[in-house]
Amino acid sequence: MVTTSRVSLSAPHELLSYVPALVGMRPIDSVVLVAFRDQSTCGAMRLDRGALTAPESEDEAIEAALDAVTRIPRITGVIPVIYTTHTFADAGGIPHERFAAALAPRIEKRGLEVIDMLCVAADAWGGYLDDSCRGHDLSLIADPEDLPDGSILDTDAELRLPDVDADDREVFAKARTALARVPVDAVEENAGSGSADNAFPADGSEFASAMASYVADGADVLDAELAFIAELLDEPVLRDVLAYSWAWGPESGTHLWNRVVAPEIFATESIDDPWMYAFAGRIEVRPDAEHLRTAITLLKRMCALQHPDDRAPGLTLISWCYWALGLSSFSAEWQREAIATDGTYGLAIIMRMILDSGTNPDWAFYDPDELSAESSEPVAGDPTR
Repeated sequence: MVTTSRVSLSAPHELLSYVPALVGMRPIDSVVLVAFRDQSTCGAMRLDRGALTAPESEDEAIEAALDAVTRIPRITGVIPVIYTTHTFADAGGIPHERFAAALAPRIEKRGLEVIDMLCVAADAWGGYLDDSCRGHDLSLIADPEDLPDGSILDTDAELRLPDVDADDREVFAKARTALARVPVDAVEENAGSGSADNAFPADGSEFASAMASYVADGADVLDAELAFIAELLDEPVLRDVLAYSWAWGPESGTHLWNRVVAPEIFATESIDDPWMYAFAGRIEVRPDAEHLRTAITLLKRMCALQHPDDRAPGLTLISWCYWALGLSSFSAEWQREAIATDGTYGLAIIMRMILDSGTNPDWAFYDPDELSAESSEPVAGDPTR
């Protein structure tokens, strides 16, 4: 995970109290690279420690992690924090000294200062740069009182579907049975034709706006509407338009519709459209985090209502939403669930490739306050804005 935030460096234990909020969860057996711009944090990246300490993957994983961190604009230094279930008592000192010693020169080779190197073990915390350290009291690391609600997520809650009863499942199943599916080829043939048989608007703007409304203002969504969303997710083109509308708003959904479903009404002199790569994270415009959180809630309920064999599209989109939020660990768990459900589902396979490569979306490396507002709204006739 890479996230941008600003916490001033004072005492090490005070910094450690903010690290869970920087990465959105309480790290366990993890390495967190806290990036600094002078005396303030400007990002943090969390990695599973196992991937970094396995001999066959250590070098590759470390280099990929440092590649990601050094993309943060104007970064000047790093504080690695190793979280471990090992103890100072068993190690006879600070745990994982070898790994810390190997990591420091790699950071310095990138032209970055190693400001400090810290460890949070099962029985104490300490610093690798303090030769006399035998561990400090963990009670010094307390959650700051000024953290906004939801800054630190409940891992168990994030990785499970909600409980639903048999009556809810029956309502959902009946709604899906009643829905008449509109094939993508029929939508493409009728786009712009004004045909009464076309269930979606010719230019896609009404469709994209309707999709965006599901996540706007945290509005309640009926189970019958979730059944409709499940139908849409079965069609890759409509799934992608829906995802764009949820993540970036109806303008982006309309833009994608006009490029993919109705290209004949799309006028542009440019063939290089950055929005065509947004789903893969190749754009600096950050998705709406609140809308993505609402989308995750809707998709989890939808999956809970579905037959388990039908869940791959929803599980994969949950995975993408977490990845877009910078929560790759959660994303990986939902992606694995999707593959376990349907190992041939294309988007789940793509998500596995993205996660296995350690790829982070471009927007993760930019402070949203530093982005130009002009880049945030695609226009159907001018995708280069």
